[in-house]
Amino acid sequence: MKKIAFCFLIYDTINHEEIWKLFFNNVDPSKYNIYIHYKINKPLKYFDNYKLDNCIETKYGDISLIKAQDLMYKEALKDKDNKFFINLSNSCIPLKNFHHIYNSLLENYSYFNICNQDSCFPRCNYLLNSLPKESIQKSSAWCILNRKHTELIVNDKQHINWFDITKTFSELVYPDEHSYITYIYHSNLENEIITTPNLANGATTFTNWQGMDYKYPSTRGLKNYSFISQEELHYLMNSQCLFGRKFLPECIQSLCNKDYLHFISNNHY
Repeated sequence: MKKIAFCFLIYDTINHEEIWKLFFNNVDPSKYNIYIHYKINKPLKYFDNYKLDNCIETKYGDISLIKAQDLMYKEALKDKDNKFFINLSNSCIPLKNFHHIYNSLLENYSYFNICNQDSCFPRCNYLLNSLPKESIQKSSAWCILNRKHTELIVNDKQHINWFDITKTFSELVYPDEHSYITYIYHSNLENEIITTPNLANGATTFTNWQGMDYKYPSTRGLKNYSFISQEELHYLMNSQCLFGRKFLPECIQSLCNKDYLHFISNNHY
């Protein structure tokens, strides 16, 4: 039986825990596992039992985020039936139901939303001392890894060592945007990934960044949703995206839409 490992990297809460509860309702539990790495151990309403026993201190723009993600992967790999490992944050929501996601992922591939390589530099110039330029890549941190790639990453600490440095410069390197995708390219595995070219609508996880080609663009950097119109919500439901991120707790009022709730529940196929 193929399982999906849902790996939540959170601060203290899951913004829309009720929606995730609905998403998993009536799903065969032999088809998924949930893993949660937290920064602050605040009780969750439904998913408290899925927290890791040991979590590490994490910091924005730091290699600790990759180390925390790896801890979830290491735990998830103990179940030999976990075939996909999905990175999620506390602000993520599902944009498809479980069965759609389960049936759409291809086991031989991982999924990345890749940025233009020019955006790697100059922030990654120091990596040129240890890696060829063509290996250094950038992608959204919200990727989906298959089991083969997850095992390789967890068992090989190169992706940590490249970025685990004492920074002597002011600009953040953001290892979570470079570590996994650079490992894939450096290992000559780029033919084993399905990519989207830095898309909002089209990536496995939707993010509304300013400057992206998207019908409802952000005008101030990264859009945090405290409200979403019904028109835009339906647009995302009909997109290729499986998940969306940066949905704040106060967005719950506009998400409590019967069409959306039915769509992401497992009454809908």
